Amino acid sequence: MKTTTQKKRIFKNMQVLLLSGLLLTSTQSISPHGTVTSPPSRVWICFQENPESPDSPACIDMVASHGTQALYDWNEVARMDANGMHREIIPDGNLASAGRPDKYGGLDQVRDDWVATPVSPGPFTVTWSITAPHATLYYEIYITKEGWNPNQPLTWDSLELLERTGELPLSEEDNIEVILPERTGKHVIYSIWQRSLSPEAFYSTSDVDFGNTLSIDELKKPSASLEQNYPNPFSGQSTIKYSLESESSVNIKVYDILGQEVATLVDEVKNAGEHEIIFNADRIQGNGIYFYVFKVGNYIETRRMVIRN
Repeated sequence: MKTTTQKKRIFKNMQVLLLSGLLLTSTQSISPHGTVTSPPSRVWICFQENPESPDSPACIDMVASHGTQALYDWNEVARMDANGMHREIIPDGNLASAGRPDKYGGLDQVRDDWVATPVSPGPFTVTWSITAPHATLYYEIYITKEGWNPNQPLTWDSLELLERTGELPLSEEDNIEVILPERTGKHVIYSIWQRSLSPEAFYSTSDVDFGNTLSIDELKKPSASLEQNYPNPFSGQSTIKYSLESESSVNIKVYDILGQEVATLVDEVKNAGEHEIIFNADRIQGNGIYFYVFKVGNYIETRRMVIRN
């Protein structure tokens, strides 16, 4: 027969185990993870606009149809049962919601006014910002095919693969380098983050706008060229350099992560040759990711910069 002391010890151990189980269950149910912040995903943009009073029509309608909780849970657009079977478990038309239309169906809206990041064909960086790091089995980055338009549902057949990474360690931010192909107008970059050591996967839908850009072949021999700002990331000042083969009208504007114009750096005719701009971070309110868009005639190039004061 167990003594009173033994019974107390057993009861205390049972309490600890029960409490640990409850804490683990609670943590698992609310644990947030991540999304693409460059180019910003739909859910990230709507969250940044403010779930209680978003600004853009698409985000306003998302809140009207599905409430605010999906936006507060912006980093949980995921499936616990994925295990690499993305096409099997997520039906066409529900890619943006990760096949969870009851909660995230507002992201599946078929419309042409989602806030879009200006981009151009060529090298580009897709950034996953991760709030609860997990080791990565792979990332897959897709883009909608030429001929797709935002008034069509997002389907698996409408995507083409740009990049699939290998395994990556724990990180709070992962940058995936891709080459954007020739496109015109608005398109979608669709990203999958498959965890290792777990079947869980996360999904992200980012809208981009190529405008009326030239083809990649034409971009290889442009009459102008733009360099990455340096330093980057930066606080204080950063230098942007560009060159012109002939006298040209130059326009360089800065956009925030929501695609809103925040500054015009150049808007005038410049002589042929090399030029540089000293950009002061104090012209921008707030740290974070920004894009500067360089236009010379029909030539457009977009670069990403990060301000960290």
